[in-house]
Amino acid sequence: MNEIIQIIKNWKDYKSWREIIKGKKPINMKRGVGYYFPVGLLGATIKGRIDEVKMESGRVAIAELIDYSLFRDPSDMIEKSYWHVSGYKGEKLFKDMTFTEYLKSTTKK
Repeated sequence: MNEIIQIIKNWKDYKSWREIIKGKKPINMKRGVGYYFPVGLLGATIKGRIDEVKMESGRVAIAELIDYSLFRDPSDMIEKSYWHVSGYKGEKLFKDMTFTEYLKSTTKK
């Protein structure tokens, strides 16, 4: 019964966790301007690239680039980027967690 209440209270997180354990990669992190990607090669794509992103909490997120948009000038500066965080360095991946573990991990400060 307690688990059902937890799911209802955290419905958005539950839907995201369900997608993750089914093998999908929902966007769960957005980044704004101020950094560059090496995108100069014609036809090259950087989507799918895995980066380690230092979070404000001090933990390091393991993130996969899902989509991005660039400014026109300079043409290699990121305007927006969308990422799928699969977990935190040194911790269990989200896809291997129960919903309770996932909720504790994502709300840990």
